[in-house]
Amino acid sequence: MATIDPGKVRNVGIVGHGGVGKTMLVEHILHKVGLTGRLGTVEEGNTVCDYLEEEIDRKHSIAMALAHVEWKDGRIHLIDHPGYMDFLGEVASSAPLVDGMVIVADASTGVQVGMDNAWKYAEQFNVPRAFFVNKLDREHTSFAETVAILQEAYGRHCVPLVAPVGEGPELQRVVNIVTCDESELPDDVAALKEALVEAVAETDEALTEKYLETLELSPEEFRVGLQNGITSGNIIPILAGSVSMELGIEELLDMVADSFPSPLARTITVKSDKDETQSVTPDPDGPFLGQVFRSVVDPFVGHLTLFRVLSGTLKSDSEFYNVTTNSKERTGKLYLLNGKQQVQVDAVVPGDLAAMTKLKNTHFGDTIAAAGTNIQMPEIDLPEAMVKLAILPKSRADEDKIGEALNRLAEEDPTFSHYRDTATNDHIIRGMGDLQLDILLSRMQRKFKVEVETNTPKVAYRETIKAKVEVQGKHKKQTGGHGQYGDVHLRISPNERGAGYEFIDSIVGGVVPKQYIPHVDKGAQEALERGVISGHPVVDVVVDLFFGSYHAVDSSEMAFKMAASKAIQKGVRDAKPCLLEPIMEIAVTVPEEYMGDINGDLNSRRGRISGMDALGGGRQVIRALVPEAEVLRYSTDLRSMTQGRGSYELKLDHYEEVPDHVAKEIIAAYEKSRTEDE
Repeated sequence: MATIDPGKVRNVGIVGHGGVGKTMLVEHILHKVGLTGRLGTVEEGNTVCDYLEEEIDRKHSIAMALAHVEWKDGRIHLIDHPGYMDFLGEVASSAPLVDGMVIVADASTGVQVGMDNAWKYAEQFNVPRAFFVNKLDREHTSFAETVAILQEAYGRHCVPLVAPVGEGPELQRVVNIVTCDESELPDDVAALKEALVEAVAETDEALTEKYLETLELSPEEFRVGLQNGITSGNIIPILAGSVSMELGIEELLDMVADSFPSPLARTITVKSDKDETQSVTPDPDGPFLGQVFRSVVDPFVGHLTLFRVLSGTLKSDSEFYNVTTNSKERTGKLYLLNGKQQVQVDAVVPGDLAAMTKLKNTHFGDTIAAAGTNIQMPEIDLPEAMVKLAILPKSRADEDKIGEALNRLAEEDPTFSHYRDTATNDHIIRGMGDLQLDILLSRMQRKFKVEVETNTPKVAYRETIKAKVEVQGKHKKQTGGHGQYGDVHLRISPNERGAGYEFIDSIVGGVVPKQYIPHVDKGAQEALERGVISGHPVVDVVVDLFFGSYHAVDSSEMAFKMAASKAIQKGVRDAKPCLLEPIMEIAVTVPEEYMGDINGDLNSRRGRISGMDALGGGRQVIRALVPEAEVLRYSTDLRSMTQGRGSYELKLDHYEEVPDHVAKEIIAAYEKSRTEDE
């Protein structure tokens, strides 16, 4: 495939809520330009972009997929994104690198959370965007009503560019309001053209004055103003269509080719090796610069690394430098993708979304560049994964393989992670939602033959004491020959909250020999770590060794450790023990209409509201302190309460005492488990 003029390359993210027709839009585009001989369907599991086994089984996208078409002597790259919240990381990872977004809207449903999320990322990275209103051939759909809904949600600068002729089952065709013959425009569409002219006039002061004086713009003024408005985001075009009828597809491709910005118009912000921010102007003849935005394990060619070319030209079988990992790599073969099909190319230019194979040290988010480069792209920020599950291998064989399998899954999906919780000893997997985790665990079983059981993670409770006590611990055992003897007297008292453990040696006169004192300390610490009343570590305690006795023959390091352990077990129970629980700071972002429900729900979870902040756009942030035990499954509950339109952030704030009635349940459950184990 010949190298293309980078000024005619376009790349666009196809985004929106799940089920609105994004995958089928790409399928019809590929069919329209002749790249596929027959149309696949999501129901039959034979589309170009939904090719993963899980996507075919579940009949919806779970990972981004790339496709590309030749149009108007140029190349358009398309990224088909999943629309459900569990896979929001797919949009987040590509949003900083695309030059345009097409937000697909379902005319029969209006605004949905996937659309909100796509808009949020487009705003964050100042990405030009357009709406494609799909399914206008359905019963009870109205383009005018959909336009009104979009304008109410996202602003009056969202204006129709392509309008339908006919509605619902009577839909006949669509017309480009700008290019069609005005005599062909129905009255309602003619009114839309007036609105579009007004929107263009409002993008520039000189055009505004001209329009107010003459009530018209010249064709050239209108063309340039529309182009600049779309590129700057001051105009968001709305395009009518029906994927199933293949209406609006040519108009969409024309808009992308004509109005979305060239990769050469992009301003690239980088950081130097001195951590200074600077700008790079894209130049196909300049040094190569790119960034990785996805890793895929392909069943046929192995590991695929997906990247965007930002500047320069990268050729196959050449070397490049990974700035992030400070390592050299070879490109090997270069590919452009159509779903799982790889189209080999000799070189890629600015704006191209391409793939390489068999890279050793290159991963998600890495900056890749020409040798000698000392600039680096900003990290790609992903949404924080809030859903956690504890996993346990089903067999010893699974235990041996689980680490590598989880690492491979995390490499493909950077919103997924796993770690060992040192406080509870749980092996935790963490992701964006239950659906994502379920799919990844199914994939782990299928690809890596590793099976696990899952549970709700344990809460990292703590024990502490509220009173000071003196206690004796004696370990005495005669077994024939040398026996075991250790005797300690301890003062156990509360330390300041958060001050941790402290050991004091107050022995006078050698009643406990010096060589045994460190083992008293160690025995006390180990006993406190095991817990006393609930099996959770005892914290914020001062242990003072003030008296004891020993036997010249039978005393040993182990005997004094055991004596200290016995003293701790008895002393903590006598020192008014209590449970502490982690209190989390939560920030819940929701549309204003859900505030009452969220406040009430947080109160029911023993939460304390600490403040509310308006974000604009009809959204509020509710801040509260809430026990971790009450929000272990909050992600699922919040989606249910807000129809998927809420999000939240969570971090540990402090520990505080558990209410008595809750503590009794935790302690009773611990005692029951101990009895069953015995």
